[in-house]
Amino acid sequence: MPAIVLRAALSALAVSAGLLAASGEGFAQSPPTLQEYPLRDRIFGPGGAVFPDYVTPSEYGTAFLIGGSGTRGALFAAGTADFNCQQTQVPTIRVLSAPPGGQVFIRYGSFTARAIDGGATTLCLGRQAKGLVVSFKGKAAPGSQIALRVTYPPRGAWYDHVIAVPPR
Repeated sequence: MPAIVLRAALSALAVSAGLLAASGEGFAQSPPTLQEYPLRDRIFGPGGAVFPDYVTPSEYGTAFLIGGSGTRGALFAAGTADFNCQQTQVPTIRVLSAPPGGQVFIRYGSFTARAIDGGATTLCLGRQAKGLVVSFKGKAAPGSQIALRVTYPPRGAWYDHVIAVPPR
């Protein structure tokens, strides 16, 4: 019995060696060296452990995106993106004034970028983005408005927006 196992192992080794010789160097590849793929990139870079889907953009700059469907469920939205339309940091939204009889909710979510508050690119317009989405629940008089202040990191640039609350 041990002779059969040994013969099977030797034939498998011979077949794999034949395949390796026939295919050239492409069959057996060694992992990249630390010079080819540095430790920092292995952890934080593309394909790394912390941000596996993030790809470093070829150009630097941030776009301050705004959107929202105009319905009570998504009155307004704001987010930031790089030149590859990947989310960067989340802005902060502060409610300056709101109509009585209702409540303003600010949550993290997805939205379609419709315009920019500022930044370096308009490439992301019309695409899905992630950031803060503002919604309104409750009663509001016709013509009611919500005033918001959106502050974008990292520079701290801020813009005020006045959003009309649609009637129910």
